[in-house]
Amino acid sequence: MLLSVRNVYAGYDESMILKGVSIDVPEKKAVALLGRNGVGKTTLLNTILGLVGTNSGTIEFAGDSIERMPSDRRARMGIGYVPQGRDIFPGLTVWENLNVSLRVAGAKGAEAESRLQSVYELFPVLKDMLKRKGGVLSGGQQQQLAIGRALLLKPKILILDEPTEGIQPSIIDQIEDAIYAIRKKGEMSVILVEQYIDFARNACDSFYILERGSVVQKGDISLLDDDMVAKYLTV
Repeated sequence: MLLSVRNVYAGYDESMILKGVSIDVPEKKAVALLGRNGVGKTTLLNTILGLVGTNSGTIEFAGDSIERMPSDRRARMGIGYVPQGRDIFPGLTVWENLNVSLRVAGAKGAEAESRLQSVYELFPVLKDMLKRKGGVLSGGQQQQLAIGRALLLKPKILILDEPTEGIQPSIIDQIEDAIYAIRKKGEMSVILVEQYIDFARNACDSFYILERGSVVQKGDISLLDDDMVAKYLTV
């Protein structure tokens, strides 16, 4: 198992948000993390990333216990993250945004070119807009840039926090195709936090549903039926 979260309790100050959460992310698989707003999804991501400390429980990644490890070290181990809101550098060009990741990864020459070509295959629009400032791109193009930038780091696991939020349908299809291609290549695992249920069904292998800081349903994505959606996910 690439990532195992076991019986984790975590929160902010005196507020306990996660209450005994356990999830598994197998190698080279995509897992959907679902639930209404405010149920603890982002807190769980931040706990995995090391931005929120655990009160108790364990987190294992690639065979190592990481629950006491600083966030920068977790990133260097191969935990990639695309936050909600994309968080690109708006004042830098597309190329400069991408080059930041290449420099962090220490990729040069043929290795850098190979990584870039892989990203351009997933998101061809980026290659056409290398000289444009990130801030003038559409929301969908910024999301593609944010994902592309994360992919250049060659993470073992890619965490996507609501990548379809505010994105036009045509771009949603492209992002879905990109996740499918990532899974098909077998290069990394994916955790997808998503409100768009059809997108999660198409993109992922399995799912977990959170409610009030606890896992209330889980299983193969084929088991995510309309009754579950109505009970736990419909606003």
